[in-house]
Amino acid sequence: MAKKKKKAERIKRTRYDIYAELIRVIYIYGYCPLTRAARSTNMPVDRAKDTITELMERGLLEEDDDEGQRVYSVTVRGHQYLELYKRMAALVGIPVPDPIIGM
Repeated sequence: MAKKKKKAERIKRTRYDIYAELIRVIYIYGYCPLTRAARSTNMPVDRAKDTITELMERGLLEEDDDEGQRVYSVTVRGHQYLELYKRMAALVGIPVPDPIIGM
């Protein structure tokens, strides 16, 4: 009888984890287009676009124009969110994953 392999356990990301990941990636790149942010956070582009729109509505990101291309940058409020997220994660012992850079 063959043994079934267990699937690698995945930790489900909360909305706040996704917010923090997107903000970190955009912060690392400085000015970041949508597709790069989506790939670096391992998200579908449509879902990343919805999330980025939500973050802009909350004042955490802002949209800029770079030679006809729409790019995003982190606001002061976005930096504050990221710092609070890192402190909370450290308090409860959750590791903050590194973003997937260079895709």
